[in-house]
Amino acid sequence: MRARRNAAYNAELTFPRTMVIEMEEIKLSAKGQVVIPKYLRDALGIREGDSLFISKVENRLVLYKKPDDPIKSLVDAGKNIGMSNIRREIKHE
Repeated sequence: MRARRNAAYNAELTFPRTMVIEMEEIKLSAKGQVVIPKYLRDALGIREGDSLFISKVENRLVLYKKPDDPIKSLVDAGKNIGMSNIRREIKHE
């Protein structure tokens, strides 16, 4: 972790499946721009000029790096979806 972080404004949240989410306070510019900290860009392989997707999930904004090959990414994601999971989701709706 970076040494210059202000502990009062930073937190870590633990979600199911042992996923740890780090949070850091950033500011929105007058133009609506934010800076993604370098350590996060490095960790996610995000470089200048890369395209990102942004979406609103409940009361959060979520950024996703646009995959180099979107079709392959969808096919790979589909490999992890089993019929039992699809049936379970349909039952919950």
